[in-house]
Amino acid sequence: MKFKRARRVSQACALFLAVASMGGCGGGGDGGGSAVPFALTQPPPSGTTDPAPPPAAPAEPAATVPVTEMPNPADPSEITRYSATVPFGEKGRFTASEQVVYRLGTTAVSDQKNKEVIYTVPLRGTVRYPNGEAGTPGMSKVQVSPSGGFPVVVFLHGMHDSSELNNAKGYDYLQKSLAENGYAAFSIDAGKINGLNNYNASDAGALARGQLLMTTLDMLRTGNATGVFNGVELAQLKGKLDLDRVGIIGHSRGAEAVAYAVELNKQRIGISYENVETARGLRMAAALAKAELAQVLGRVNTAKAAADAAARELTKAKTALAAVTADSPTHDALKQAVAQRQSEAVAAKARHDTETAALTTAAAKLRAAEAVTLKDINANSVAWLERAASPDALSQSGVLLPSGNEPPHKIRAVFSLAPINARQLSRVTHVPFATLLPTCDGDVYNMPGAQIFDDSRYTAEDETAPKFQIVARGANHNFYNTHWSETDDAVGSDVSNYTTSDGTVYDIVSRGAAPFHCKQPGTMETLRLGASDQRRGGAFLMESFVRYFVGDEVQFAPYWKGQAPIPSAGCPAGEASCSERVVLTIHQPAAQRKLLQSFRNTDSSKKNESGLSAMFEAFKEAVQCQFLRSRGRAVAACTDPLTSASSKPLFKEGETYDVNTYDKKTPLIWSVTDQAQLRWEEAGSTMTVNTGDLSAKGFDTLSFRVAVLAPIGQEVEVSLVDTKDRSVALKGSDFSDALYSIARKPNGSIPLVDAPEDAIYADTGTTRPLLNMVAVPLKAFAVHDVDLEHIKQVKFRFPKASGSVAVTDVQLQRMD
Repeated sequence: MKFKRARRVSQACALFLAVASMGGCGGGGDGGGSAVPFALTQPPPSGTTDPAPPPAAPAEPAATVPVTEMPNPADPSEITRYSATVPFGEKGRFTASEQVVYRLGTTAVSDQKNKEVIYTVPLRGTVRYPNGEAGTPGMSKVQVSPSGGFPVVVFLHGMHDSSELNNAKGYDYLQKSLAENGYAAFSIDAGKINGLNNYNASDAGALARGQLLMTTLDMLRTGNATGVFNGVELAQLKGKLDLDRVGIIGHSRGAEAVAYAVELNKQRIGISYENVETARGLRMAAALAKAELAQVLGRVNTAKAAADAAARELTKAKTALAAVTADSPTHDALKQAVAQRQSEAVAAKARHDTETAALTTAAAKLRAAEAVTLKDINANSVAWLERAASPDALSQSGVLLPSGNEPPHKIRAVFSLAPINARQLSRVTHVPFATLLPTCDGDVYNMPGAQIFDDSRYTAEDETAPKFQIVARGANHNFYNTHWSETDDAVGSDVSNYTTSDGTVYDIVSRGAAPFHCKQPGTMETLRLGASDQRRGGAFLMESFVRYFVGDEVQFAPYWKGQAPIPSAGCPAGEASCSERVVLTIHQPAAQRKLLQSFRNTDSSKKNESGLSAMFEAFKEAVQCQFLRSRGRAVAACTDPLTSASSKPLFKEGETYDVNTYDKKTPLIWSVTDQAQLRWEEAGSTMTVNTGDLSAKGFDTLSFRVAVLAPIGQEVEVSLVDTKDRSVALKGSDFSDALYSIARKPNGSIPLVDAPEDAIYADTGTTRPLLNMVAVPLKAFAVHDVDLEHIKQVKFRFPKASGSVAVTDVQLQRMD
């Protein structure tokens, strides 16, 4: 039986629990008092070796002493969070060219659904490239291709103003650094594509931006050999590009476009003359219908005049016949004339009737054409469509159409920076992919890039490339582009105040969708990064990603395997370390991971990936949820893990967040994917994943994903139990910063005890919890004599007095 209580204790009790981590405040919906122990267990499925749960929970093994921050090679039993470091910020071994602005003519882009939407946009942007050796060794390890080409990195910005090239120039600090380290770095100007938005494009312009990117890569490939790019000579780029090594980085709508490019690169969507003619016909349908109506009306008037004239001639003939007698010599001739005029009058009336019917049809056609609301495109595009009335005219217009049959490009890495996800992407497969989610994003405030990562995790059973989710705490949407403005909050502002327990009053200026910890300095304590500090972190993440996966610079491998911290050059100025600022989630290729527990099916708790069960003990509430799509929105379908009966989710979906009506105390989860949602009111609740007799051979890491909903921090004690009941509990916080929602440096008590100054954030529900990875090296269990080749259980214990979390993706991974 599932017992439920009120989901909240009193505000005073909540604050007390957050600071002191003590229970017994009461305030429950059942009249208060101490919490009744609550266990969700189930018998093992028939025919399995699932161990039966013990009648009473055994004492949990004590957590090991905290690990040290960096390795101590002299002591092999010292298991550390990090086993390596990575370099960054050193001078590259090349000199960078000056910023070159290229203008290579015009191309066209389209919308997959709205066939009347075709836009003409300029093929232009900026490029920096290596311009010779710098004369110093540097740290660059990229190899030039045998033909002398450098790997290519392409940036694509999002939808800000359409000022000429300003958006594209906003990544020059990255382009310059990449060029100094041996890369040709292009930044595409998509300013003129920004007229394609939610109103006139079915996918907010994703296809259009993808076509612009693909056409640019096509041009680079064909022009590299000759130095002539779409008829424009750029001799300095001749032979400088290695198009077998390409990385693409997109921001905002451009970030969605580069993710979509993975699919578009496999199955191109081009524009043909037939597409142009269809768009032209649709746009000109009303004008053509008006012209046709005028022509038919002219024919009706002509036919009416002819019918009237024929009727008059018939009347004259009849009058003349009536004036003579039957024996008159002219009677027969006049009678024949009447018959002739009668035939002519009938024919003329028939022609008039036919044209009148055609007029009715033409009028209806015009009404239908005028009833169609055409999506707006710019005047230049309209004029071009009107001119391109034949294949020859189209060819002479000078507009380069996107190809539908070019061979795929050698895209080796895709980085999506604060993406939208209008296309609901789920096929970002077989290429290393990273999505960066800034927690202070006030523009794309619902962080749909998390869905791109989540929805693509298990799309390909033969996945060959890793995927990464990067949560950048304190970063906003705009600062990664030097041209974009300081504030990126989505809507207007309002002023309210918050009073802490000691009587301190904060005046809070709520600028739209940004959570409280992201407000501008001066209104309250803020954890928001400044522009230069945010770009320092972004430079490391973006550059190291493409330099590793595109340029094979293996010195960055430890970071992208979770084995090294962010180097000081990627931290805010003056900070030697900043791992609490960035939480990295790694999803390795299919051959390098073994899933133990997810919640993708309604009976996932009864039958996990090992064919066994998961047990939930001493939780106040526990549900397992899938998130289905309905009209582009996530809809939670949750079940009780014990009975599989339908249940309500404990947390609402963050992507349905409405900044105008949102109750800040409503728990929201921004990772809308399969998960167990858990809530407890006494320390020691456990989730146990039964694995039978599992061998971890071939893997080096136990990982799981957790989102902390309440309060700000949660400790998770992770145990492996072998078939001889040997086990050890390790503190998850020793290996991850994912368990504390605010970017605080570990101080010995966080996350088990919330920092007092973070009480304001715990009371708002706007810290934007995401499912982040906690990864524990398996050797940390092995040194305590746990047999890694015979694992029967993975157990998670929550020692805090109360809390709410979501959990998924319990798996073994091989990082090395």
